[in-house]
Order: sequence, then C-alpha cells, then structure tokens
Amino acid sequence: MTETRERTVCRLPELKERHLPGDCREAVYTLLKATYGYEQFRDLEVYDDLFKGKDTLQISQGQLIESVIVEAEKARNGGEDVDNILLTAPTGAGKSLLFQLPAIYLGNEYGMLTIVVSPLKALIVDQVEGLQELGYMRVAYASSDLSPEQKNEVYRQVRESEVDLFYLSPELLLSYDIKHFAGERRIGLVVVDEAHTVTTWGKEFRVDYWFLGRYLQGLKKSLGYAFPLFALTATAVWNPKGGNDMVFETIRSFKSGKTRRAA
Repeated sequence: MTETRERTVCRLPELKERHLPGDCREAVYTLLKATYGYEQFRDLEVYDDLFKGKDTLQISQGQLIESVIVEAEKARNGGEDVDNILLTAPTGAGKSLLFQLPAIYLGNEYGMLTIVVSPLKALIVDQVEGLQELGYMRVAYASSDLSPEQKNEVYRQVRESEVDLFYLSPELLLSYDIKHFAGERRIGLVVVDEAHTVTTWGKEFRVDYWFLGRYLQGLKKSLGYAFPLFALTATAVWNPKGGNDMVFETIRSFKSGKTRRAA
C-alpha cells in the first residue's frame, strides 16, 4: 500500500466526527422548498467503518450539501486546503439533488458557475428538463444533439450569467478552452456524475475520461484559483484490503488535490 493510499484510506472512518457539518444553513432549506417542494432532506444509510464491520449510520442529504457548499466557499475565499469529495450511494438516493442544490445556492449567492460532466446524454437531458419543469430555468446543457447555433446560444447564456448550472460531456469539455464556455465567470464547483466511468471507460472506450483529472488540475492552475470537485457514483467498489478498489482508483485518476470520501 502506497503512502498516498494510506493517507487517503485512513481518513474514511473519521467522516462523521471530522468532516460533515451537523446541518445545512437555513437559506438552503428555503431553496429546497422553493425549487423542489420538499420540507426536509432525506437520510442516507451509509457504512460507518468498513475496517471494523458493516454497521451503518444515517447521514442527511443536508449535511452533504452543506459540506459541498463549505468547500466551494473556502475556495472562493482563497483557501488552499480545499477538499474534493467522492460520494458512493445507491441509485434512488437522490444524488442529483446533492449537487444541484449547491449549484443553485452558489449561483444565487455568488454568481458562480457549476459545471456538471456526465457521460450519458439521456441522463443530462432528463436532469435539465426535470429542473426546468420545476421552474428552475438557470440550467442548460450542450451536446451533439444541438445544432451549432443552439450550442452557441447556450454558451452565450453561460458566459452572460443567465445559466448557473451547465451540463456537458467530457469530450466537449476537453475540446475547447474553458473561456469558450464560461467566459470570465468564476467556476464554483465541478461535478463528475457517474464517476466510476472515469476508470471503467476511460482506458479504452471513452479515453477523454482518463484525462479528465489531469485537465481539471491544469484548469485550476491556468485560472489561478481553486474549486472543489464533487464526484458521484452508484457503483464504485471500495475494498479496504486494497484489491479491486474502484473508489481509490477513481480518486487517484482525478489527480486533483486532496479527495475525501463523503459516504
């Protein structure tokens, strides 16, 4: 086991004591009600400490959302110790809410842009249209299904702060300078949805995924400021004994600063 691996894995059992806030701020509850119509966050059941057994504990969606926002604010304020976050949670756990709500908050409060990198066009369209049906219109996507004119209009909306939550594929992200999409907007958060595809697809099937971590690391240097990376997946396997460990391989592939596993 390498020193890097030891440093990463030893942090995981300390999650509930050291990393998660007790609750989220009142403004986020207000957005939850206004955007989604929910009064309360759901609890997620996660493993407490896989080194010791399979006992579980309850973590609120609100705690995770607050943690993401805190890291984005830390980066905005010039903090150097900004954590990336990797979340593994089953399908149906409400993972999209965990990055959509921080994106809405960061856009409202600070005018910052959230970029969501997703491998599946159908998933992108479903999430964007779902938010628009709820009445949140500051969301858009770009894909090969759009005409050049339509994509240019989306990019204009992003650059001119008409859109705060922007979805695209890794191939599209890596094909242009970031200013082509974002202009002078400050990036508050980058989300990688279905993050297991970074390692399972990135070596042969969709090679741009394999270079995503290197690209994001270089992007921070070129922009001159940090932003947190929030990676989510339902299928990454963590093996505390070290073999066939998709969680650690995903963390390592991003090559983008310190990453902690939220659940």
